[in-house]
Amino acid sequence: MVSAFNFNGFKLILLGLLTWGLVTFTLGAESGRAQEPFPALGWTSFGIEGDIAYAPVRLDGDELFSIAADLSQTAGTRSGIGVLQIRRKRVENRLKSLLHALLEQEDIANSLTVTTTTLNQQMVVQAVVDGQPGRPIITITSLDAEIYGLTEADLATEYAQRIQTGLERGIAERQPAAQWPQAWQALGGGAIVALLIGLMGWGERRWVRSRQNLQLQYLSQQQALSQQQAALNPDDPQPEPIVEQQHQLHQIKRRIEHTTWRKRLLQLAMVGTGLVGLAWVLYRFPQTRSLGVLLVKQPLGLLLLGLATICLILCSRLAIDQALTRWVGTEISGGAAQLTRRRQRAITHAKIWKDLVTALWMVAGVILALNLITLSSGVTLSLQLGVLGLVLSLAFQSTIKDSLAGILMLARDAYTLGDIVTVKDASGVVESMGLCLTQLRNSAGQLITFRNGDITTVANSSRDWARLNFTLWVDHDTDIKQALATMGEVFYQLQASPAWAAKLIDQPDILGVEQIDPQGILLKIRTQTAPGQQFNVTREYRLRLNQALKAKGIKLAIPQRELRYRDADGQPPSIKNSAS
Repeated sequence: MVSAFNFNGFKLILLGLLTWGLVTFTLGAESGRAQEPFPALGWTSFGIEGDIAYAPVRLDGDELFSIAADLSQTAGTRSGIGVLQIRRKRVENRLKSLLHALLEQEDIANSLTVTTTTLNQQMVVQAVVDGQPGRPIITITSLDAEIYGLTEADLATEYAQRIQTGLERGIAERQPAAQWPQAWQALGGGAIVALLIGLMGWGERRWVRSRQNLQLQYLSQQQALSQQQAALNPDDPQPEPIVEQQHQLHQIKRRIEHTTWRKRLLQLAMVGTGLVGLAWVLYRFPQTRSLGVLLVKQPLGLLLLGLATICLILCSRLAIDQALTRWVGTEISGGAAQLTRRRQRAITHAKIWKDLVTALWMVAGVILALNLITLSSGVTLSLQLGVLGLVLSLAFQSTIKDSLAGILMLARDAYTLGDIVTVKDASGVVESMGLCLTQLRNSAGQLITFRNGDITTVANSSRDWARLNFTLWVDHDTDIKQALATMGEVFYQLQASPAWAAKLIDQPDILGVEQIDPQGILLKIRTQTAPGQQFNVTREYRLRLNQALKAKGIKLAIPQRELRYRDADGQPPSIKNSAS
């Protein structure tokens, strides 16, 4: 069930994201308010097309138009992108200088005209102030015309119109009559954002308290479970009550993980809302609008990418939990043994697949963030990914090998948590299983770690069924038929016991006399038990058989030893048989 505070927290997140989206959309719409009649370059005004890179020219944070540069050409040590940035900065500085000069004029409305002309056989755009032409603002190049699909003359006219509109808007926004509405808008937006951050902070504190309570519950149950496991033999399988407690512990851990990711998502939403609010305030004033645009274009873009990555991680982890829950099924559909086995496998699968999906989404987020920062095109990004993949594959060959081996063992159900396995010369209970490493706890309490790529053979004593092999040495004078009958009777009594019936899944196979030697006669019996229950069944069978043998007077074999010695006077040796 989803608690009330979780639902309220999700509403806060959705409210923050909605506000963020509306403000970002408003900023984007306002930044492009002078561009409606202009040919569009796509969803972004900067990028790379083949050997041509293009970037926008801004005035007071508003995009006027884009200019281009050839990537195949270099100027000294500067690349084509460096040349493009220098040219863009030069044009923006000329526009700012022209705007400041116009603000000092008394009759601003009638003193400015932006026109086009030809200089050195190239189209240029220049400003005419009080009838006096100024220096060119920008020179139109063939690459500029190519990215828009216009002639140089037509593009110069479009540039001139945009520059005229941008300068007039900048002058109007700096008038005293326009300052008060801008201040009230900034104050109102800041107050709303502060209220949203306060509400989300309240929800985040509630999630922190919920996580702390779950952690205390997890630690207390983990301590109780550890005490129960300490009383068991490490070579024995986990009893069903302990397996059930492990399943409950896994459920609590899953809730802690979900709460943690929700808390992180809410924290990112708080940061994003704060940045949106700051961008809103900065965008209200023409003097600081470029900073607001900078926040929207990169920091907010990166933060939005981080939020999207965390949302995808959280949704993927929830989907994995839901899929594993459906896969486990119920006791009615699969039976108690299959249910227990699938629960153990689900714990192993959940950790591995969650870690894998989280790593994949994080890598994808980092790549997209680099693409956003470095202004890469699809071709450049593909080249970067290819080089990065080659470097990683060479640097992490052993890790990739271990991961693939872990996936294969996981898919084939070679072993899972709680299984008793033998790997190479080590035996123990599987305590941890990941994509790269597997850890066993042996009977001495030692934790043994194997790389999955080094595991070639695994002997699993807990898979499907196990075998009980029991041998008994009896005296030479023993009635063999009576001894064998007693061994069978004790086994049938054990099988009829309600506490042990489910652990014995087959009838006994009384093999009879296995060996005869001077020590005695060796009798053997075997059967099949439930997975991992052979040790417990053997102990109980040994206890009951010992009581039955004593009741019927059947003697166990006693090792015989023959001693030969001579008397002190050298007489022939005498022989004495002694039991040792």
